[in-house]
Amino acid sequence: MKKIIVLAIFSFLAVNLQAAAVTSEPLPDELRLLSKNGIDSIYAVDLPEAKKNFELAVLKYPDHPFPHFGIAMTKWAELEYLEDESNPKLSQEYGALTDDAIKIALAWIKKHPNDANAYMCMGGMYGLRARLAVMQHRWIKAYFDGKKAISNTRKSLKVDPEVYDAYLGLGMYEYYAGTLSGVIKILARFFLSGDAKQGVEYLKLCKEKGYFNSLAAELLLIEIFTEPGNQFRDPKTAVKWSAELRKLYPLHPQMHFVQIVSLFEDKQYEATRAEALEYLKRVETGVPAYRKNYLPRILTAIGATYLVEKNYGEALIYFQKAAATLKEDPKAHPARWAVWALVRVGNTLDLKGERAKAVELYKEARTYQDEWGFYEAIDAYLKKPFSEFALPGPLPPP
Repeated sequence: MKKIIVLAIFSFLAVNLQAAAVTSEPLPDELRLLSKNGIDSIYAVDLPEAKKNFELAVLKYPDHPFPHFGIAMTKWAELEYLEDESNPKLSQEYGALTDDAIKIALAWIKKHPNDANAYMCMGGMYGLRARLAVMQHRWIKAYFDGKKAISNTRKSLKVDPEVYDAYLGLGMYEYYAGTLSGVIKILARFFLSGDAKQGVEYLKLCKEKGYFNSLAAELLLIEIFTEPGNQFRDPKTAVKWSAELRKLYPLHPQMHFVQIVSLFEDKQYEATRAEALEYLKRVETGVPAYRKNYLPRILTAIGATYLVEKNYGEALIYFQKAAATLKEDPKAHPARWAVWALVRVGNTLDLKGERAKAVELYKEARTYQDEWGFYEAIDAYLKKPFSEFALPGPLPPP
């Protein structure tokens, strides 16, 4: 779930939101509805329907940034929901679509400087482009895109403080800038500051009043509520909200997994395993949207429930099954969760006192290109064995 940390960390622009607002240019009703239908279809993992709505919007409003951003978002959803961030070709396609959408947005804003929704759209585009740069470890690119993201988000709210969807980006900025730690915080002190508590309030405001981004804000709050060691940690609320989302999206594997993570962080390990086994059954029986490439993810999750119960034998079985998917198709791009499963096998062997074998697994995991930021954790395990003091630990990879 930890996938939305981008806008804030790389930006430091300050704009006075208390300035007198000017009249904002309204979003056409038809475009608003088409965009909402497209976004709802993305959350329902009906990407063809999302693409249909956004393509129709492009035909009717070719110069407006919203439909072009929607097309790029649909490609992002394909990468995020269907390929679990493990398809370089889709990353390139998404990047190209976002670049084109930003060019269209810049041209639109030049002619429509009082369009708060267009600025919000621009902020979202730069934010997701920064997210892609972070995935690819292009830090300078991420920094400047993140800076532009928050700048446009603030401009949107300066024009119209009641564009509640824009509070998603502002909330992300305040929260993550306010929770930086260690060396990053020292380096960032000269460039940005944030109020984490205010950030959470902005996210709640977006959840309650946002039109496009309400669900995104809710998912981000669930992520915050389930983050180990977080001062705002509230796994019980996360469990409640994720259960409600499951009712709204009963066949959505991402919402299902959000519930699994929430239950795990609330220490309901038997309930976590029950939901994870149901998820596995849906993958194995071919339930639509529950794709085979989700196997490493759910097998690793099941293994984690056994690991925290110190049932190392069962944990190994599931972690090894997840890791074994790396060998099924040598030509396929390695899956993020499958590589992480190798690390979890090493963790389990460390707990069983089989240090030499654990080191071999850590080294094997390190042979895969670090597209997801695993090396830091792996290097720590190479230096010092994983111990029971680290349990339960977070369910998703770092």
